[in-house]
Amino acid sequence: MDKKRIGKMKKYMNIILNVFLCSILIMVIFGGEKNKTQSVEDLGISVGVGMGINKNGEGNIIYRVSTTANEYKEDGTIETLLGTGIGSTIGKTRENRQKKIGKEFFLGLSKIYILDEEYAKYGIRDLIDVNFKNSVVNDNAFLVVCKGRNEDYLKYTSPDYDNSAEYISDMIKNSVNYNFFKGDYMFKDAFLSIDAEGKNVVSPYIEIMEDGIKIKGMAVFNKDKLAVILDMKDTKIMNMLRENKVKGILTIQKNSKEYVNYSAESKRKITCKKIGGKYTFIIDLDLKGEIVNNGLYEGMTVKTETIQKFEDDMSKQVENMCIGFLDKMKKEYKVDLLQLGWVATAKYGRDTGVDWNEVVSNSKIKVNVKVHVDKLGRGQY
Repeated sequence: MDKKRIGKMKKYMNIILNVFLCSILIMVIFGGEKNKTQSVEDLGISVGVGMGINKNGEGNIIYRVSTTANEYKEDGTIETLLGTGIGSTIGKTRENRQKKIGKEFFLGLSKIYILDEEYAKYGIRDLIDVNFKNSVVNDNAFLVVCKGRNEDYLKYTSPDYDNSAEYISDMIKNSVNYNFFKGDYMFKDAFLSIDAEGKNVVSPYIEIMEDGIKIKGMAVFNKDKLAVILDMKDTKIMNMLRENKVKGILTIQKNSKEYVNYSAESKRKITCKKIGGKYTFIIDLDLKGEIVNNGLYEGMTVKTETIQKFEDDMSKQVENMCIGFLDKMKKEYKVDLLQLGWVATAKYGRDTGVDWNEVVSNSKIKVNVKVHVDKLGRGQY
């Protein structure tokens, strides 16, 4: 009885296998052209996109979209070409650009979007919208704002890189090691932040200097429009207060010979209280790290009280830096750079209809700083 069942099962399995093989054969014969994959040599594969505008009379603009694309040759070489499309809408720039290039354009592998400062001030909602609707776009591409025209950055040549898009992308990716950058500067982060109550879009601000392209600060948006450009000093402080678990170097310096560098990770906790319609925010910063080099505190490796003095001095310095930044944020920038409104809405409810930039600018913000040294390096010599 068992042998008969096994025989029947083998028979059924053979029938199923034959049907499967016949189906594959039919698909290959009759559907070959439809299922044929496109050769990479037929495509211009985008690695970087630039966005700008030209003003065309009162209230009218022309969009200017540039792309750096890799074209792969049959001999294995790669040619990088810059193409620019112009039009009254972003969609029309694609039509215009395709007229000038010989290969089909593929957008899905772009590593970075570079926005002209002027375009960022005009508003980036149309760019966010058109890319959100395009399922091919790489949501993990970095979003940066540049001084001047994006074409100058896409044309820039850097040693050891095939194109500047990859160079700038790597520069942003590795910025998390210093200056307390977080790394949440991608298209997907802009999608989630642009209309979220109490949140805002931030992106690195880059500039071409004599010695190359550099991150010069941070661009902060209010909704879809560029509101503030911070220099590196304020960027470092904003990142410490805004982000959690970020790394950077802090320095106490008297002169060119007497200074100490402290490499630390910053942990941040925010507490929000609402009393009689007024908000109070308490930011607790906990810095923990190691002494990179020390030419200021004598005997740090052998005296516990010297380490304690450094920790107290650094705590006071960071606290004063934060107080100065918060005063500037509330009186000069008047933008909730720290997303404190997001913290308040999480505790007291959303859809309040309030302007969090205004609320935060009129709120009490207190900062507490604790500094811990857990490593002193290899000691003194």
